[in-house]
Amino acid sequence: MPVVAPTCCPGLKLLPGIFNPFILLALLLLFEAQPAKAASWTTNGSMSTTRFFHTATLLQNAKVLLVGGIGSTGHLATAELYDPATGKCTPTGSLTTSRRYHTATLLPNGKVMVAGGQTTGSSITAGVELYNPATGTWTSTGSLTNGRYVHTATLLPNGKVLIVGGIGASGRLANAELYDPATGLWSPTGSLGNGRYGHTATLLSDGRVLAAGGFDNFAFSPLPSVEIYNPANGQWTAANPLANARNSHTATLLPNGRVLVVGGFGISSRLTSVEVFNPGDGMWTGTSALSAARELHSATLLPDGKVLVTCCQGNSGSLSTAQVYDPNAGTWATTSALTTNRSAHTATLLASGRVLVTGGEGNSGLLASTEVYEWANGAWSVTGDMSLYLYPDWHTATLLPNGTVLVAVGSKAELYDTANGIWQETADLNTGRNSHTATLLPNGNVLVAGGQGTSSLSNAELFVTTTGTWMITGNMKFAREQHTATLLPNGKVLVAGGVDYRTGGSGFLTSAELYDPFPGTWTLTGPLTDARAGHTATLLPNGRVLVAGGYFDNDGNATSTVELYDPKTGAWSTTDSMYNPRGLHTATLLPNGMLLLAGGNNSTNFFSSELYNPIAETWSLTSPMLTARNVHATALLPDGRVLVVGGYGFAGYLSSSELFDPATGKWSPTSPPTSTRIHHTAVLLPNGKVIVAGGLTSSGVTNSAELYDLGLSYSNSWRPQITAVNSPLAPGGSLILTGSKFRGISGASSGHGQDSATDYPLVQLRSLENEQTEFLLPTSWSTNSFTSVPVTNFPIGHVMVTVFVNGIPSVSSVVRIGDVAQPTVIVLTNVTRLPNGSFQFAFTNSPGMSFSVFGTTNPALPLSNWTALGSVTEISSGQFQFTDLQATGFARRFYLVRSP
Repeated sequence: MPVVAPTCCPGLKLLPGIFNPFILLALLLLFEAQPAKAASWTTNGSMSTTRFFHTATLLQNAKVLLVGGIGSTGHLATAELYDPATGKCTPTGSLTTSRRYHTATLLPNGKVMVAGGQTTGSSITAGVELYNPATGTWTSTGSLTNGRYVHTATLLPNGKVLIVGGIGASGRLANAELYDPATGLWSPTGSLGNGRYGHTATLLSDGRVLAAGGFDNFAFSPLPSVEIYNPANGQWTAANPLANARNSHTATLLPNGRVLVVGGFGISSRLTSVEVFNPGDGMWTGTSALSAARELHSATLLPDGKVLVTCCQGNSGSLSTAQVYDPNAGTWATTSALTTNRSAHTATLLASGRVLVTGGEGNSGLLASTEVYEWANGAWSVTGDMSLYLYPDWHTATLLPNGTVLVAVGSKAELYDTANGIWQETADLNTGRNSHTATLLPNGNVLVAGGQGTSSLSNAELFVTTTGTWMITGNMKFAREQHTATLLPNGKVLVAGGVDYRTGGSGFLTSAELYDPFPGTWTLTGPLTDARAGHTATLLPNGRVLVAGGYFDNDGNATSTVELYDPKTGAWSTTDSMYNPRGLHTATLLPNGMLLLAGGNNSTNFFSSELYNPIAETWSLTSPMLTARNVHATALLPDGRVLVVGGYGFAGYLSSSELFDPATGKWSPTSPPTSTRIHHTAVLLPNGKVIVAGGLTSSGVTNSAELYDLGLSYSNSWRPQITAVNSPLAPGGSLILTGSKFRGISGASSGHGQDSATDYPLVQLRSLENEQTEFLLPTSWSTNSFTSVPVTNFPIGHVMVTVFVNGIPSVSSVVRIGDVAQPTVIVLTNVTRLPNGSFQFAFTNSPGMSFSVFGTTNPALPLSNWTALGSVTEISSGQFQFTDLQATGFARRFYLVRSP
């Protein structure tokens, strides 16, 4: 492979294909100057049926449960799940009883309680059902004392649910009742002074509940009256009335503790009026009016503290308009209109901070459509520069368990202090290198392997995080650079491919080898089918490693071939090839389990992107990038989108960045970084920002760094805080968090019967190795604690734990998932020669452990001469089994079983 030495920085090596002689002016005009994206609505997959007056509940697995309502066939018992990772709805278990005008409330045990409602015809139900997200099924629980519909339900700080008012068999109801999830029973509590329905109920900052407006009878006479419920004594007290009687309005708790009441139907017409309640003095004050009268709308508190009001029933039918209220200025601004007119819809704040709108009634009938509001604009800011002596080109950047970032290149290394935005020197490497790999091991150390020094290197060393020093570890079997390194589920590191440029070296490599942290040695494993360098390697959720693309000769020709490595067998198998041969591309594992490959270069730079489905083992094309690029960098953002930044394109060095949304399969522009760069790195930090550092610009190597912020603009005082987490976490164990603000500063929702509150913790795991993500269901949660269901089938190693409340993420904690249990003495049982000549044995040991097996026919040989046979399978909890497929033809065989 030729070496290109720019005059600005002699001696730097670039892979082929980075510099392309063809500068296409039309492409420059179309793709290189993209403005930042403004607030917009995106239509996603439709629901399976039309529905309005349904409910939408954000589950703690980040999906949204859509339940009941009215459809084209009448009252519905069906339910479905919207998945933000795919933008699609899928059916889930159906209710026992069809219903509309019901309420749905997420409980502290993670289940959803659906209560009351109107069933077929004019029947009213007192039935209550619980949805279990883990099983997708419904079970009955204690019935309401009074059947009712058009009521409200509010989760109180003590974990009980307050049901207020509504219409019962005898008309409007003044009574209220409490549901206790611990017993599944209902009990009466204090009655309202005024019976009401179509009102709002808002949980105040002090734990009281504000009930405002509504109808007082079947004559549809709206109420100005307001009452406040005190959970401490179970009593209601009258408060100052609204300036305007209203129903079908919204009431949203603002970050300052006040309540914003918007629109609705008044005495004789729909309202544009807006008023604000101050719990401190009990007074109402007017604020700026809406631009259009509306009822049956939705209101959602955004993470930045503003309130989004969408659609409604207006004076001329259903509307598609949306407005945003700024509490600080007391003014409204018009934002992008929805794609569809609708009223009696739902609006749910997602974990990402975006807003999902579903269903409702349009001017042409009932709706099944869904759409998502994207409002935040990402922005870049500079942060501290690395030291001038560090030439960060073809470097590595690794997030450490303590939240700092280790950058290593040449003989130098530095640490980025996220809290202070500064770089600090750390110990020098033992061997200067670039084009190497860096892998965070389960023990917290970083394995740096191979690369280019004075020539291609076979040596490796460890950065010991606890001491900030480097120590030499075993040499690889092959010298290599521009290879890949992947942490496997058994704790070993797979190094694959690359190129050996030493005099008499092997050239492009098919070899692959495994690093065992204990005792720090390398062993060969099955070779790749195709030699390659500048490829990608990704640990898939199924435990296999996918290697894709790369260059195979010194002329810069890339391959489209793809191979899968199975750690259990140590063998590679081919899978479907990519649509395009490519090298110097990026690969990102998406929250939906698909793998995104973007850009790269063969004979030209690529716009194209494609997706790999690990289940079907097939590729599909997705939308191309806005800008063709290679040697760029990517980072999976907390909201599930992929940030692509910089690289080399038709215009040369790029300063553009763009976002891929897996839910839509589309790319959109975001703010450009402050500097052009290639060969840089991008790392998601615990504070939710992405640091992009180093690389090469048109002026030479840069030591600059900058930060990308999603632009949610929340106040740090609103963020949930993690103060303690159990680490290390044994596979199959429950994650236990303690902290504060696990219940948000506001319900963040409308306050009426279709309420879609989101003031509870959604806890996400994110692997630092492959960016695999998972939201955990709880067994229980409270304002300051969260306990998950057992964590299974998640990669060992270090993970980021993040708590999202009302779309606002906490600062993440880094936790280790690994072999926490200690192995016991291994006693082999059921040692059997199978009919095919293989040996099989079993043993019992600590659940969740990982074991490796070595075999030989001569036990006197040193361990380095034993054959690594593979990993042991845990066939059930604590029961392990291994089959030696290589034993065929041997009269006897000796085995060594060890952990890991």
